[in-house]
Amino acid sequence: MNKNKQVGYLGPEGTFSHEAVLKVVDETDEIKPYPTILNIFEDLEDNKIDMAIVPVENSTEGSVLITLDCLTNFNNIKIIQEFQIPIKHNLLIQHGKTIDEIKVICSHQQPLAQCREYIYKLKKPVQSMPSTANAARYVTEIETAAVIGNKMLADKYDLKIIDENIQDYKNNVTRFLVLKKDAKTKPTGHDKTSIIISLYDDKPGGFYKVLYEFKEENVNLTHIESRPSKEGMGKYLFFIDMEGHKLDENISRVLMKVEKKVKMFKILGSYETINC
Repeated sequence: MNKNKQVGYLGPEGTFSHEAVLKVVDETDEIKPYPTILNIFEDLEDNKIDMAIVPVENSTEGSVLITLDCLTNFNNIKIIQEFQIPIKHNLLIQHGKTIDEIKVICSHQQPLAQCREYIYKLKKPVQSMPSTANAARYVTEIETAAVIGNKMLADKYDLKIIDENIQDYKNNVTRFLVLKKDAKTKPTGHDKTSIIISLYDDKPGGFYKVLYEFKEENVNLTHIESRPSKEGMGKYLFFIDMEGHKLDENISRVLMKVEKKVKMFKILGSYETINC
């Protein structure tokens, strides 16, 4: 008998990561919440789970840096899919309470940052918590507190939504990655490839010479980000996403050319982009 697939995600229940994982797993899959993204990577590397879903980028607040660091450090874990979900924040309070009775706004630091303008207009202090679910539990106990989070929290913790879509930018979305250990994928026609590189020396035009190869092969880059390599000041890793699969002829050629020009080269995965 085949065991059910175990899928890790950043918990606890009721978070946007919980909402995300429910969009891509099968009914027979067993989902497992984790306290940190690092814990997810560790268990995936140790074969304690079969797959994982992690956030990697928000359209308002930028990249999830711990995800980038883990992708760098865990060599056997590959990206097999990516998808986006809209992030719609709401203000939730206990039933029977009003906004005038609220003394503090609670949430994870990301929702608080994504709702700065709304919070400023309320002129109420904020309290950062480990997750939106932790904040919702707090609100069930403290009648003068409110939580910023998704609609799942209202049902799970029996809270009332008093204001919807309070995020500063209405097109706020988060990009999630589906990860698997030692995974191989085939081209689908809707693919991306992600790599990490570092340069030999900090010289003028060094990165330009790498980018030039993508232009020569007519490869569209969708994301470029630098992160300190932790090997000293001025030394960086570059994360590059491009359209296409590594088995596509032009992608295969450009990857070989780039690898010859750089000090460190790692393919994080060639993967399908899916709609949820």
